[in-house]
Amino acid sequence: MKPVRCYAAVALLTLTAGFAFAADEAGGVKPETTALYQKARDQVAKLSGTPAAKYAPEVIEQAAANLETAQNGLKQGDDRATRQASELAATQVKLALALTDERIALEKSTASQKELTQLEQRLASILAGKGEKP
Repeated sequence: MKPVRCYAAVALLTLTAGFAFAADEAGGVKPETTALYQKARDQVAKLSGTPAAKYAPEVIEQAAANLETAQNGLKQGDDRATRQASELAATQVKLALALTDERIALEKSTASQKELTQLEQRLASILAGKGEKP
């Protein structure tokens, strides 16, 4: 259920991009900050179809929440809040990707360790003179 909420939040943020532009024109948000927000929004949106959605959904949810904060900053014309929340969301994207790599490596390591244990048991059986079982 959590990934569904994450995808819904990302979709909502993507659909409301027009509000961000309107707030930029009316408020004190710098164009560089708006570009940073858009880049972070795009990065979070791209995570929905990747292994990160499976392996780091909690971080993606946090990034989506920070994008919402950034969007509120855009609406209010608060450059500082928008920039900080956008930077945090972009950093959380990097964290989600790193956690994904780590968790995949852990799965592979665990599988390799299990296979190694089985092979060691098989070898011990062979060396003990019991031979292999067909």
